[in-house]
Order: sequence, then C-alpha cells, then structure tokens
Amino acid sequence: MAEVVFEGSFDEVAALEEWLRDADALRGRVHLEHRPPEQGRMGGEPPALRIEVESAAQAAALTRTVEFWLRSRGGDVALKLRIGAEVTADLDLRAKLDVDALVAQVAALLRDALKAAAD
Repeated sequence: MAEVVFEGSFDEVAALEEWLRDADALRGRVHLEHRPPEQGRMGGEPPALRIEVESAAQAAALTRTVEFWLRSRGGDVALKLRIGAEVTADLDLRAKLDVDALVAQVAALLRDALKAAAD
C-alpha cells in the first residue's frame, strides 16, 4: 500500500477531498485529518488529506481526479504532495506549472511507490 498525503490551506484540501470522495475506486480510502495546534500556539495546523492506494486502478483514479481538479481550479492552487515517507512534490499552479508534466510525475511516483510496497 502507498500512502498519499496532500497538505495545504483548509479550502484547497477540503475542495480536493470533495472530488476524491466522488471517485468510486477511492471510496473509504480518503481521510481528512484535522491537526491540533502545536504547544503554545493558537489555532490548528492546516489539515492533511490522506489517501490509501493499493492498486494500479486506484492510483489511476487518484491521478485522473487530481488532474481534473487542478484544471478546474485554474492557477490558484498550492499544495504539497507526499507519497510514502520520503517523496514530496509541490503542486503550485501559481507558478504556471505544466499540469500535464505534473500529472505524469505524480503517476510515476505512485507507480514506484506501489512497486516498492509490493517488493
């Protein structure tokens, strides 16, 4: 299993969660985590969206849904993506990022993570 985590502002993470929950292949695998504030700070940390991916079909559904969501949002997206414990990518469309290249990168990272989990 590969664990995929998106982090960002509450509005962006909540909007992405809504789209991912509609993907049949991801039902029951999408979890929004509200994180408590650090010691001595007011207000919680931004939420994290965790998705458990076990198959190539789930990885494809996740990649496709994220691609459609990114395209629908236009250029106003800044999320951090983590796959597993080590792999991180920035999804920052404010910097005129190429969505096609980003989607290909995410798909490759997911393939590698699933292969590593199976080994």
